Amino acid sequence: MPILLLTILLSGMGFGLILPGFPFVAEKLGVPHWAGPMMLGLYAIGQFIATPFWGRYSDRFGRRPMLLGSIAGGVVGHLICAFAPDPYILAAGRLLTGLMGGNVAVAMAYAADISPPDQRAKTLGRVGAALSLGFIVGPMVGGLLGGADAASATLLWPGLAAASVCFMALCGAFFFLRESLPPEKRAGANKLSDPAAQPVGFRQVLKRPVLGSLLAVGFLAYLAMAAFETNFPFWAGDRFGWGPREIGLSFTYLAVLVVTTQGLLVGPLVKRFGEKRLLIGGLASYVIGLLVMTQSLFWGLMLFGITFTTTGSALYMATVNSLVSKQAGESEQGLVLGTFNTASWFGRALGPGIIALLGVAGLGRDAPLFAAALILLPCIAIVRGLRSRAAGVAER
Repeated sequence: MPILLLTILLSGMGFGLILPGFPFVAEKLGVPHWAGPMMLGLYAIGQFIATPFWGRYSDRFGRRPMLLGSIAGGVVGHLICAFAPDPYILAAGRLLTGLMGGNVAVAMAYAADISPPDQRAKTLGRVGAALSLGFIVGPMVGGLLGGADAASATLLWPGLAAASVCFMALCGAFFFLRESLPPEKRAGANKLSDPAAQPVGFRQVLKRPVLGSLLAVGFLAYLAMAAFETNFPFWAGDRFGWGPREIGLSFTYLAVLVVTTQGLLVGPLVKRFGEKRLLIGGLASYVIGLLVMTQSLFWGLMLFGITFTTTGSALYMATVNSLVSKQAGESEQGLVLGTFNTASWFGRALGPGIIALLGVAGLGRDAPLFAAALILLPCIAIVRGLRSRAAGVAER
């Protein structure tokens, strides 16, 4: 487990290093302001395309080779972003990092493999905390390396640093990470994981009532979160005049909140309230934070609102992944978690498009925040309507 957490931490650093300066570099290369969130959203499109394959093939061939392949691809993607001479090459690098970013879904399956059901939320919370810990260091360093303001923004040094830490993660996983899914547990997944059987596998997941509801929640929740998160650098730049440095520091603050919530609070809170109630609380907290941010006349009030959104996001991620994993057998953790992540990343892929449409319509810079809050309300209703048809969603 420590090696897995270290691998995810370094991968999170690689992603976070690129993030603060990316929107400003995209604009310098000629990407229109309204299309900037869509360029950032290419990562989500890549995740949507690739995540089910990473999950299914990890059921068939094991978690370790899939983790190694995804991290190695991330090294290449970050190097492309670092040296991109035009928006098309930059877009290709961003898309490639998304396609290779399946290590999170595989890491969740790895963690589910090695943890008993009653400890799964706590274990998955630690995986999420490790990823977010990478975001603490990554955006902070990326903001410092990416330039002091929009005019001096660059991806050269953040991209090289991201490729370097991903290479370190690759070496650590190659030499020290052991396989969590032995061959005898893969045997029952071979047919389900076969490429020719992928549509059947997806339909099998949708036929399960609890899983179908959770997939809908995953899609809508990530649609809303993407409508906020990919827009945040542009929103903060317009509202407060922020550049890469301030954006990087703000992402670091967010990551500290996520690490604290998932690493220290999720376990005790799940025991006290249960996963279903905690999931509802996380979604409600996100809505409250978005509404507070729309009223932010100064950056201090914005940080107060973003504290609610981030804490809510951390609670959501830990609890929903645990609920989903409990609906899967030993030989289909990758399939089920991969299918859930596919639905989630489909939402993330569409989120930036919503921002672009709202921007073209001239509805104002706060419109994506209001839209995200409205999208999350059905998620709360769906989770409240879940019944204890499986042990994973039983009321406590």
